[in-house]
Amino acid sequence: MSGRCKPSRICLPLILLLLVCNCLAGAEQATSVPDDYVLTAQSTQFNLYLKKDTLAVILESRKTGNILTSTVQNADEMKDNATWKGFYQSGVVMEYIEDVKSTNSQADFINTPNTVTVQDKPDGFTAHVLYTDIGISYDMDVVLDEEGLTVQIPQSSIHEEQSDKYTVSGFYLYPFLGHSYLGEDEGYMIIPDGQGALIPLKDNEGRFTSPFDRPVYGTNIGVEDTVNSRWNVETEPVIMPVFGMVHSDKQIGFLGVIEQGDCAARIMAYPNGVRMNFDWICAKYIYRRVYAQPTGPNSGTISTRTEYPRKFDIVQHFLLREGEDANYTGLAVAFREYLERKGFFEKAGDSTFDLAIDFLGLEKENYVLGKTDVVMTSFSQAGEILEELSVAGVDKARVGYRGWISDGLTGGVPTDSFSPASSLGGKNGLSNLLSRVKALGMEFSLEADFLSLNIQTHPALSYSAFKKITSQTYSRATFGPVYDTMYYLLPDKSQEISENVFKEIRQAGVGGVSLKGITSLMSDYYYQYHYKDASVLMGIYRNIAQRASSELYTVVQAPNMYLWPYAQALADIPVTGSDYTYVSNDVPFLAIALSGKMPVYLEYVNFQANNRAFFLHLVEQGTRPCFLLTQEDPIKLQNTNSADIYSSRFDLYRYTVVNWYQELKDLHARIGDASIKSHEIQGQMTKVTWTNGLTIYLNFGETQGTMDGQTLEALSWKAVN
Repeated sequence: MSGRCKPSRICLPLILLLLVCNCLAGAEQATSVPDDYVLTAQSTQFNLYLKKDTLAVILESRKTGNILTSTVQNADEMKDNATWKGFYQSGVVMEYIEDVKSTNSQADFINTPNTVTVQDKPDGFTAHVLYTDIGISYDMDVVLDEEGLTVQIPQSSIHEEQSDKYTVSGFYLYPFLGHSYLGEDEGYMIIPDGQGALIPLKDNEGRFTSPFDRPVYGTNIGVEDTVNSRWNVETEPVIMPVFGMVHSDKQIGFLGVIEQGDCAARIMAYPNGVRMNFDWICAKYIYRRVYAQPTGPNSGTISTRTEYPRKFDIVQHFLLREGEDANYTGLAVAFREYLERKGFFEKAGDSTFDLAIDFLGLEKENYVLGKTDVVMTSFSQAGEILEELSVAGVDKARVGYRGWISDGLTGGVPTDSFSPASSLGGKNGLSNLLSRVKALGMEFSLEADFLSLNIQTHPALSYSAFKKITSQTYSRATFGPVYDTMYYLLPDKSQEISENVFKEIRQAGVGGVSLKGITSLMSDYYYQYHYKDASVLMGIYRNIAQRASSELYTVVQAPNMYLWPYAQALADIPVTGSDYTYVSNDVPFLAIALSGKMPVYLEYVNFQANNRAFFLHLVEQGTRPCFLLTQEDPIKLQNTNSADIYSSRFDLYRYTVVNWYQELKDLHARIGDASIKSHEIQGQMTKVTWTNGLTIYLNFGETQGTMDGQTLEALSWKAVN
């Protein structure tokens, strides 16, 4: 008889046991704190451990023992190159510029000679880092409190001893915190695409080749080349500087919030298979860069460093949550609490439900000897529409007016004076409209664009056109038949004209302004023969918004987060994201965070592919609809620069406005001033629970669906207490 055992009885279980042990031994994430980490701070919920030579940290739940590691623990077993290994074994990674090379070099704690001095504190530590060969040093302060971990690098602590040769380019602060390896963990990354989107932690089997890598607050047009095409579909800009990681199996997660440095940051999320087999997400802060400076109109370029580093401190929070709160809803609630602590809602309007109606007044089209008015909605017609809606039951609305200036919507930019178009009714017509709106008890605002510049109608402002850091004037093609090119206005000029416009609007009895343009740009620029970094632009735009909110009811369109504290309401918020291939779900992270605190109006109802699904998103998020209305048929716009407005005639939207208002008003009466407490997705079904106990079920599918015993027909919703 052979001495070989029977596989079915003995060897097979043994083999399986060995395989399991090998898999567990090879798993990347540590399950306990390694011996070379020391306990450096404690909060009620978490312990903070530090490895002093690499500034790597581990966050450990005091309740469960589950941990989040900031570096790869078994790097020797990985097949990545030395640069990547240095990156993911270092708590902080710095990039620097050597001379004017266009490719940055990496300074980490593994491959770059360095000295690290750590000073312990009761709530964390302060580290002084010196890269000895390149002569660059900085200080980093880390604090653990009841909300999470805060990491800071003051710009004043950054020193470049050989600044003629080596200068700081940027920093990553704990880029691998919470990382995962080839789907070994259950959970997802949270990216700020649209209102928020999830990238699942699963083995992607190498399907994806590019990461999510987007600048906070949109493309820096002063530095980066932009693609301007009639057919180009842009991704949704990042309007909130946040990112997150959730480990569902361990019930632990964090939300990264950039408090300072957002003017020069990028959010980066790498699904496994992109460059490496890890899932990781972080912010990158860029202080300085090399660009190609033209040497003449018909000659070449020369590589040049920016004149000085951008002016900002880095302050980054990791809001920590565990247990039932370790999910995207719990992190959105943590974000809401953070915003409230920082005073973001002090100017916010009340929670009483209304909808938004934007009227389009005037556009221009070419005529034999010039340009002629295309009147879409006069002031008197707008008043009649509002009174008709009021009689039908729409008793509360936020009313905005676009294209109210003499040169029309695209000709009248920038908004540099209070000059209501005579063809709309002039100042008297606008005054009568204001009286009618006031009698109806509605808010009213005029749209003001202090960024866009039409040189054909404002030739005197051509010398104030926005310039890239190369000193070249920035312009973009409109592909419109009347004005083929549009420019931007320098920030200093924007501030100058805004002060006059706010004064004139207020003196005319107009109570509100709707800010556009400056609300969604973040860029370096060139002014008075010098480079100006994005922090300068941010400061000027913040002053404009602050001035507006101190004098007028202020609506901020497509708003970057740093302007939220100066808004009574936020408008033109996207309903979904950019549809990246690695995203599993779009989630209303932004709406959850702002629910019960700030009136939020989504992008125009007019241009949605599926109005019923869009309505369900309004119910799901507790957000408000906005309609773009005209008295005339938009066919009249076909020869104007607003030819893309194909649906706006009031006659076609009368029924929708009234019915949506009544249905949403009834819902918001039940919501009151509550906030969203939880948000769950199960296939085509969604469940939203509010802090007052109201639960809403929604079926976004095309067939009947069931959740928690609640059966809903396709594209329907139900609210239960």
